[in-house]
Amino acid sequence: MATIPNGDAEQQFQEMLAKLLATPSWSEKQQLELEMARDISIEMLRLAELMRDGDAGLENCLTLLKYAKVMDFILTTLASRREIKPQTLRVIFKLAGLKVDEAYPG
Repeated sequence: MATIPNGDAEQQFQEMLAKLLATPSWSEKQQLELEMARDISIEMLRLAELMRDGDAGLENCLTLLKYAKVMDFILTTLASRREIKPQTLRVIFKLAGLKVDEAYPG
């Protein structure tokens, strides 16, 4: 067991820690995707409140599920730092009945 600190291991640990704590820099396209996910969450909240007030029909449940799937796709893809193809996102939004931000690349 070494009692002398290993400077190289300490440096590697500090570099790893810096990477983990670094604030991600989002591109303009990713910022739009985050905004669209935020808008979906607001719509989901509105729908959930409507359902809470008594109109929890099958149509509302399925709509809420569609919105949740789209939001999950966006956030999971962004969190894993993968690129979302604009055509893919547009098709997903169209299938879910959601509006794509006008500034989003096409």
